[in-house]
Amino acid sequence: MKEIYFTEENVAFNVEAIDWEDAIYKSVALLKKNGLVNEHYAQEVVNNVKEYGPYIVLAPGIAIPHTRPENGALKVGMSLITLKRPVYFNDTSAPVKVLISFSATDSEKHLNIIKIIVKIVEKGLIDQISQINSLFDLNDLIRGEQP
Repeated sequence: MKEIYFTEENVAFNVEAIDWEDAIYKSVALLKKNGLVNEHYAQEVVNNVKEYGPYIVLAPGIAIPHTRPENGALKVGMSLITLKRPVYFNDTSAPVKVLISFSATDSEKHLNIIKIIVKIVEKGLIDQISQINSLFDLNDLIRGEQP
């Protein structure tokens, strides 16, 4: 998956989060720091999860915090964090230890990013990603080269 490349600016490992809201804020903070979203984006994601349920939990172990482009997306991009301890989005959701937040400026870009993330899930990489502590190993794993 050569279209994915993470850098020090958009990745954080072993992040402490007290709950799912805190995890979203910390994941989206990397997007904000890089000028990809405005200051309201994270709150919009949290509001959507509260209103619609944990739709961002894509599969066991992974959540994909995002919201509609008009809710604060400025540029296209992604961030990835792994959590020191998993969080739960509700009483029935699977534990989440990897968050890949993204921003997209239109529906087409939104779908393209989701397709990329689904490839990661389909390859069964979430458990491995949750245990990685190195940017080099993360990029190798995603590109298909085992760390």
